Amino acid sequence: MERGLLNGRVLVFDAIAMKFSEIGLTKSPDRGRVSELIDYQGFCAGPKVAPQKATEKNDGNAPTGGRTMDEALVDDSQESDQFNAVTPSGCLEQLAGGWSPWVLDVRLHAENDIVALPFTDIVVPHRTVRPDHVPKDGDVLVYCKAGVRGKKACNRLVELGVDPNRL
Repeated sequence: MERGLLNGRVLVFDAIAMKFSEIGLTKSPDRGRVSELIDYQGFCAGPKVAPQKATEKNDGNAPTGGRTMDEALVDDSQESDQFNAVTPSGCLEQLAGGWSPWVLDVRLHAENDIVALPFTDIVVPHRTVRPDHVPKDGDVLVYCKAGVRGKKACNRLVELGVDPNRL
């Protein structure tokens, strides 16, 4: 059996009491060895990360290439979108020129807690976005980490009746 400094134990630090304690862990006999974090690169590094190893099998449902599930299952067809698209640098130029859109962050609340644009008006995960989450008039800037969820949110809003020229 491997022995390490904290093998089979978790070190807990209570900062208020300034006290350390340990919690013992036992391996579940029916579980395999965890050798890596699944989807860590896709979640933290964006959609273009190390490709899937040739030795790994994919049943067709799992994300590939280190992408998150939403990024991996995106339709990569060249079909043009009805809404407007803007690059981050183009967005900065427009904002510097006085553009003042309603800003909709379609990432998860946990992602927004880690890093957020200071001028975000509302955070609504892309799967739950509805027309009542955006004002009835004016431009709406929809953003996420890599653009995939933003695109899905815009398509959803257009399907639900929001004018695509505003997005």
